[in-house]
Amino acid sequence: MLGRVVKKILMNCGIDLKKMFERVFSCSILLALKENCLNNLVEDLRKIIPDISDQYTSDRESFNAYLELKIRGMHAFQCQLMLKAIQKMNARDIMVVDIGDSSGTHMHYLRELTKKTHAIDSISVNLDINAIERIKAKGQKAILCRAEELELKDRDADLFTSFEMVEHLHNPAVFFHRLAKKTKCNRMLITVPYQKRSRVGLYRIREASYKPCNAEQEHIFELSPEDWSLLMLHSGWRVLYSEVYHQYPYKIPIASYFLGRFWRKYDFEGFWGAILEKDTSFSDYYQDWEI
Repeated sequence: MLGRVVKKILMNCGIDLKKMFERVFSCSILLALKENCLNNLVEDLRKIIPDISDQYTSDRESFNAYLELKIRGMHAFQCQLMLKAIQKMNARDIMVVDIGDSSGTHMHYLRELTKKTHAIDSISVNLDINAIERIKAKGQKAILCRAEELELKDRDADLFTSFEMVEHLHNPAVFFHRLAKKTKCNRMLITVPYQKRSRVGLYRIREASYKPCNAEQEHIFELSPEDWSLLMLHSGWRVLYSEVYHQYPYKIPIASYFLGRFWRKYDFEGFWGAILEKDTSFSDYYQDWEI
């Protein structure tokens, strides 16, 4: 009730709520980047790819300075995890298969960030033909297929990556299990929106929207780190390392309390990332997998 009253007062005063929220969120992200020592990496990513407005098919028309900052912060967190995952592999030549890649951005980042120490080859995977065409136009390899139906055939992967994709799947357990059983790859890196408590997304149904939508626009499962870890272990993957990137200064108590509530109400607090190792010690005992 109080929120609606405050909103009405601000609107009557001619205050643009959208711009006000974006300013608050932007300040929050800047403080978070400083707290997580990601500022320099964000600037490095800007030098590598100055324009990221083609990152998502559905966001190009609404892309602005706030979205640019938000996405750069998320990318910096993801790149930091990629570098950590590669360091654990002790190999120079690495084939990365990026499942759910929408523009080839992460693989371009990775090649540039590691060009002095590693030789990165990559294949991107997406079910959206527009994403595949964007990636191929940049000279990168791509496969058009559903994530759950990926077949690498004679091409082996050293590392699977998947950024903000598994929450869009109807059956993420099948996705993880097929990668564990049908490929030789023993390492995977995922990031997902951070949720303290698991929930089902399906926002279009919550909002009674009957407009057509695609996989990129809909979340199915938004699980907590504990539940993602449990599901992945059931499916053939064990978490080796994980961390949370909050989109606000988590270590400043007062700011963390108020900004955390703000982000939870209007967006996500941040993102959870995990480096996984293949481990079928539990999944092999489950008798009814869809193979």
